[in-house]
Amino acid sequence: MNASILESGRRVPQIPFEVRALLSALQLSKPDAAPLRKLSDEEWTRLLAFCDIAHLTLPVARLSMEGFPDWTVERLRTNLADNTLRFERVKATYREAAEAIEQAGIEHLVIKGFTQLPDYVPEPRFRAQSDIDIFCLPKDIDAANSILQAIGYGPSGIGISYARADHVETLVRLGDWRWKGNPFDPEMPLGIELHFCLWNERVLQIRIPETRLFWERRTKRTVDGLSFSCLSPVDHLGYLALHIVRNLFLGDWIVHHVRELAVFLHSHADNETFWQAWNESHSPSLRSLEAIAFYYARAWFACRLHPLAADEIDRLSATRRSLLNYFYVSALELMFQHNKDSLWLHLAFLSSRREKWMILKQRLIPAHVGSIHSPSVQVRNRRIVQSRDRPLWWQYTAYVFSRFAAHGRANISTLTRFLKWRHFRHSLAQNLAMDSHMRD
Repeated sequence: MNASILESGRRVPQIPFEVRALLSALQLSKPDAAPLRKLSDEEWTRLLAFCDIAHLTLPVARLSMEGFPDWTVERLRTNLADNTLRFERVKATYREAAEAIEQAGIEHLVIKGFTQLPDYVPEPRFRAQSDIDIFCLPKDIDAANSILQAIGYGPSGIGISYARADHVETLVRLGDWRWKGNPFDPEMPLGIELHFCLWNERVLQIRIPETRLFWERRTKRTVDGLSFSCLSPVDHLGYLALHIVRNLFLGDWIVHHVRELAVFLHSHADNETFWQAWNESHSPSLRSLEAIAFYYARAWFACRLHPLAADEIDRLSATRRSLLNYFYVSALELMFQHNKDSLWLHLAFLSSRREKWMILKQRLIPAHVGSIHSPSVQVRNRRIVQSRDRPLWWQYTAYVFSRFAAHGRANISTLTRFLKWRHFRHSLAQNLAMDSHMRD
């Protein structure tokens, strides 16, 4: 990562060299792909495996591939070709689902996915999509769910908890398709996720009532011949920023969302009309949360910011800015070693002790342990564990042990880092006070 974007008090990310090389190549101001060209075949293998699960493979394919190993170039070109074909399935899936829902008189809008085109991702072939995300008013969710099941979709039944999700259980229609190891398989069916909120106040304990206005300001767009209702441009930015903050606070991966946000911020840094509309449409409390996502976009990918966006970062309280400066790399390290450092920033947005205690308890104590038949038994931090030759009881025991061990290590690490942050902040305040006294 470019040294120029590292500010005083920040830590160098404890992530593999090949991932640091990738982040340098994906910078929007002064990108440097030279480290990528020095990777060995083994490092490229690890990097591409990481990119597949981090949704960064196609951004890599957008880079100049001069100097990349031939097999890497061929692999990336195949991924692009497959994803180009896959977008035809995306469009067909959405058209079928939308027609069924609309015929029942239910209004909806599309979020995420192909709505990112073209401002956040320039072309359909450069964005992977595994689900269609549809928002309906809460009163219509059950009816929409029944309609989709009537045309052949059914609950995924994969045994994961939806307690903290913004949508009901994912609906799928697999047919006779089977996973062949290709995340860009043109034949792979898409799931459909029916969202009942754009910001989950119950889960996050932060109230943003004005997200309900997003529905009233919805608009219609067309992408590659596909017409759909979606959020207005200003609210689209707001929702993506909130989605990043949501995932950050819940300990999920955010890197590809942050990269897409950075692309938008960089290319619209001079769009005065847009940013004036954003400033007038979104309240200070909403903009303060969006500023968190803007901060990550600038810190990780060195994007330009419009002065109004940069000002929102500067308006964050001293505590929130200090936490960002100290822990900004933790969400990168999270992809390789579980941590809960974002907890402290989350608590800094809460006002009551009851809310803080609730979030503290939820993050420090694992709330859900998968059943013995859950796919999570075979997964550690999004990576499949090769233990299928072991008895099921052995695999489940290993899963439960690893889950509690990971939480224990993360809790100790998070508490230790918090104490270090407190010490760092106290020392910084003392030094500033001493400097002021000496000047006086």
